[in-house]
Amino acid sequence: MARNGLVYEYMFIAIIVAVLAGFISSLAYYSYALNVNPACEAIKADQQALEDIMQKAQTTPVVEKAEGVYEVYIVGRQFVWIPSTIVLEDPKQVTFYVATSDVIHGFEIAGTNVNFMVIPGYIAKFTWYPPKNAEGEYLILCNEYCGVGHQFMKATLIIERSQQALSTSGNSAPEILEYIAGLLSSTTGLALIPPS
Repeated sequence: MARNGLVYEYMFIAIIVAVLAGFISSLAYYSYALNVNPACEAIKADQQALEDIMQKAQTTPVVEKAEGVYEVYIVGRQFVWIPSTIVLEDPKQVTFYVATSDVIHGFEIAGTNVNFMVIPGYIAKFTWYPPKNAEGEYLILCNEYCGVGHQFMKATLIIERSQQALSTSGNSAPEILEYIAGLLSSTTGLALIPPS
């Protein structure tokens, strides 16, 4: 009777080892073979690069690279985001470059999928594709405790839509599929193949 129990224990251990091996191998496959990694990129920065980001955040925090394609430079300090207000008109793609020199901060735009860590000595780079119906004011907050004034660390993102953008945002089925395909390829590196 005792031997039967031992056999079941060995079977259970073998199942656990197999499941763990499956999880680890799938993680390795997705991260190395398919290059599916977190959407936020942490770029190791020297002091000059951090100073450049801080200078851009204070002088020209929003740079429009093409129509609707923006780069936004932000600096987090205890207990403020610089700049405190960001205005984007008809954004299609927004790349945030966020840096800090004091403590770890969490950068979150409430009500969106923008949420990443900002670590001293690194520049956090995150590309966001705002939905076509995104409009109005969004709260930017620090969601990582950074000190006694943490609750006051907030900023505002304002998305303005022109009449032309509002009239063309009908969200037809092909537009929705195109948006999902773009989002999938930008976040995972996978591409949808359209039916022929």
